[in-house]
Amino acid sequence: MGLTSDDTELGMMLPLRSGLSIAEYQQTLVEEFGEAVFEDIPAMLCSEKSAEGLGDAVIFSADSNDSGAHFYFDGCESESLLFRLKGVFAREDYKKALIFVELGDFIFMFFSDLKYLFEGRYCFDVPRMIYRRASRRAKRVRLEGAITLRKVGGVEMVGQLHDFSPSGASFFAPRGSYQPGENVLAEFTIADCGTCETVVTVVRVQEEGAPAGQCLVGIRMSLTRDQKKRAEHLYLCKKAEEIQKRPEYSRNTRIF
Repeated sequence: MGLTSDDTELGMMLPLRSGLSIAEYQQTLVEEFGEAVFEDIPAMLCSEKSAEGLGDAVIFSADSNDSGAHFYFDGCESESLLFRLKGVFAREDYKKALIFVELGDFIFMFFSDLKYLFEGRYCFDVPRMIYRRASRRAKRVRLEGAITLRKVGGVEMVGQLHDFSPSGASFFAPRGSYQPGENVLAEFTIADCGTCETVVTVVRVQEEGAPAGQCLVGIRMSLTRDQKKRAEHLYLCKKAEEIQKRPEYSRNTRIF
């Protein structure tokens, strides 16, 4: 699964499964999601927004080798959750599945069973328990900047940053340059804000939607305390710049 960009950012947020069962994989993420929710689940998932087909989803089968498939979440119908495949390949053995859905400002994680597949639509049971956390979408900032990457052996490449957060980023690079799970040394250079150097892990590689001959690479950063402070400085620097460009900023900061 190689997912990112505006409508595929959910996939980039998820770590590599690395051969874990869906129960083990879910447990690695529970702490990040917080407490389980047992009430008002249909109200959370079956909102008007989700009924418009605006939800982004990633579904993992019970097969430990399954790295996930990308779907559209089409909302609810007759106490069921409906999904449409967004990529070109998906499994049909979703009797037991771990599902991630991004709706608005939240990401939901839950187990569900496939009820049936009909005319390209996957119908799943409404879960009895879900986990929810705020989406990182709002935490990422688009920016123009360079990222210098140094591989083992001294090979150095320079990529163009796409977006950035205190814990991860994405950048454009020539196709075939990087593979999920690869560790490299990265140096971020952001104009008027500064630089930050750290070890990063490639978590996603997407060719779809990238410029010709390029791919969009998603990375997760491994930061020391000092590096984290520097990364947060870069992020806040660009976030402040982004906020100041919004039309409502000049209205809200006007002195009367």
